Amino acid sequence: MDARPTTHITVPHDESPSSATRPRVPYTGVHSVVRRFLEPAQDTLVVLLALVLLGVMIRALMMLGADVVSPQLSFSVVVPGVLFLLVLVELQRLLLIYLREHHVSVDVMIEATIVSVLREVLLLNPIEMDPFRLLALTAFVLALGVLLRFGDIRAPQRRVRYHGATPDDGSQGTRRPSSPPE
Repeated sequence: MDARPTTHITVPHDESPSSATRPRVPYTGVHSVVRRFLEPAQDTLVVLLALVLLGVMIRALMMLGADVVSPQLSFSVVVPGVLFLLVLVELQRLLLIYLREHHVSVDVMIEATIVSVLREVLLLNPIEMDPFRLLALTAFVLALGVLLRFGDIRAPQRRVRYHGATPDDGSQGTRRPSSPPE
């Protein structure tokens, strides 16, 4: 057996009963030091990424504007450009969610991936595409759609409440402590 002293903690009522008490390792202070230095560094990197992405969005928007006003207006150039801007907007939204909540939103990642795949299909001309490749891309988009629709089934209710997701009753979620059961 381990000779280190352990203490037991009581977990709040909203967690599962199987984890009501669990051993706790003595606190050494390393976690607070690491969090104090790494979290601001990560936030700084994400802000820099967001600024770079904003610059790319502005450049893509200017190029799209030039394509729209050019005398040789082409559907095959404008639509992928618009979809590229939509992908960039979704990625920007993903970075902003990370800065606000310090977690990566899988739903936004899936939405951005769906738009990216659709953009690539339009660029590759689906009429001339190999049927098996088109079938694979279709299955991939359908799988992403299923993930987007049913991917949050296993999310614990307290995580959904904490991150501000909309509950099933239609009211807006907030970061509020859960009330004791009645």
